[in-house]
Amino acid sequence: MKFAKAGMAMLLAATSLFALGSAALAETSTDVTVMNGARAVPATVVVPDGAGPFPAVVMNHGHGGGRQEGGGFGKLAKALADAGIMTIRMDFPGTGDSKESFAEGSLTNMISDSNASLAYMLANFPADKDKLGILGYSMGGRLALTIAQSPDNPYKAVGLLAPSANPGKGLLLFFAGGSEAEYERLYAEASSEKGYADYTTMYGQQQKLGKAWFDEMLASSPLDGIGAYKGPMLVVHGDKDTVIQQPEIDAVKAAYPAASVVTVPEADHGYGFYSDQPEVTKLVQDSFATFFAENLK
Repeated sequence: MKFAKAGMAMLLAATSLFALGSAALAETSTDVTVMNGARAVPATVVVPDGAGPFPAVVMNHGHGGGRQEGGGFGKLAKALADAGIMTIRMDFPGTGDSKESFAEGSLTNMISDSNASLAYMLANFPADKDKLGILGYSMGGRLALTIAQSPDNPYKAVGLLAPSANPGKGLLLFFAGGSEAEYERLYAEASSEKGYADYTTMYGQQQKLGKAWFDEMLASSPLDGIGAYKGPMLVVHGDKDTVIQQPEIDAVKAAYPAASVVTVPEADHGYGFYSDQPEVTKLVQDSFATFFAENLK
């Protein structure tokens, strides 16, 4: 995959000031629209205070989560800005402020939107092209693992929060509640003339899963080629996470022995993004801020 520069349109910038301990820290948060071909990708760039160029991290959200992730991604972006690291995070098709159909959210399209967002940031903000990291949460972790092993991968550090890393059939069976029959029913519906299956998540979200989503997820095995990536990797995982469970984290470590693993006590798959768990949230933020600061700055 090539990191070609996408056409782009800027939207209104908003500036927020924050304090950390006795030091006054500031960052500028700017909402933008990244044009990736005909697809408009809503995104947010957070730039630390001070003179750039800055190390920068591309943040990829989970399945259906959107670039805010219940407010958790914004707080994580602030923690990275406080550590002097710029970020961009985007809404994949059908999530957040995206006007695209969720059915457009194939693995190929999401990876392409992530890469286009990187190109946009490099073209329009003071990001250091030689100090780039990628962060992925849940399904976003699957994207990050896939991008990190690509031949033209520009990333020097990979951060994974509860990454979806198992082979595709296992992932699809999870979506089908463990039922082969339900998986086959959903796939048949997606293969029909309408081109997608109507799906309700465990959280009650109504989604359209396109045939390309099924086909590409089935073919996906993100750990098979991860040895092509040679840089540092951090995996953060909750001990109460029932979506991405310990065997999946163990598989990431086995496939990439250099990875460091942080276990977050009392964290389920929401990681404090959708619940009031300040200790969980702080450990997640501090872990990634420290990791990227150490490996990009």
